[in-house]
Amino acid sequence: MADPDAPAHQPTAPGAPVRLTDRRDPLRPARTSIVMANHNRGAYLEAAARSVLAQTDGDLELILWDDGSTDDSAQIAGRLADEDARVVFASAGHGGLGRAMLGAHALARGELVGWVDSDDLLMAHAVARCAGELLARPGVGMVYSDHYAMSAQGQVMGLGHRCRVPYSAQGLLVSFMTFHFRLVRRALMERVGGIDAGLEMAWDYDLCLRLSEAAGVTHLREPLYMYRVHAGSVSETRRAEQVAHAKRAVEAALVRRGMAPSTRVEVDAHGVFRLVTSDKGPAV
Repeated sequence: MADPDAPAHQPTAPGAPVRLTDRRDPLRPARTSIVMANHNRGAYLEAAARSVLAQTDGDLELILWDDGSTDDSAQIAGRLADEDARVVFASAGHGGLGRAMLGAHALARGELVGWVDSDDLLMAHAVARCAGELLARPGVGMVYSDHYAMSAQGQVMGLGHRCRVPYSAQGLLVSFMTFHFRLVRRALMERVGGIDAGLEMAWDYDLCLRLSEAAGVTHLREPLYMYRVHAGSVSETRRAEQVAHAKRAVEAALVRRGMAPSTRVEVDAHGVFRLVTSDKGPAV
């Protein structure tokens, strides 16, 4: 007879993880799900995951999806899942960030959902601060905080430049200020359509645009996240694709908001977005 307390390494159907370690109590779902997708970030992965597990609000689960890493990421993630039942570890062949995010979100059970990149760090009180804001304000669907930028070695370089941009639903069309850390209501996220895997390099921007059209958004002006800037980051290695996907997300938002075709989005050589109206010139 199998040991009921042993980690469950379960084979699954095609398109799902080929390895799954899930020791959660099915009768006691965590309030908050933190999703972390990883591909070959073994050098940073353990620190990122432990920053989530060290939250002062421990009523959470960490959904850690490894997207076919060829380094030691899977071994690190598997060990973390064996040590802490709050860690759900899924591993699959390399299918790209979009598929990884879809797979990870399918495993999330919390009423609140947040994201931490596998090369970044979360401040210890981040979940408590953001969850408290959401629970106290029913009309708010997403809370986001300021963040620090840090070097590859972990040295703080100051507040991220996006922190200086004030939030507005209109401004979000040209500037992704709702960056890190974000916590949202899962029911609202599902209601607006969830993750669009076809925009994998701007899935978060696209989701924030849709969330901003359906509920209130609150900005906590305190840094609760450490964003690592390094040569291997997606923002550095796939910048052109990221800009193209972000432009498509804005174009879709203009249609949803009834602003197209009289308003269109233009992107300059530096990746700066602006809205242009057919009769009045620049709109934003």
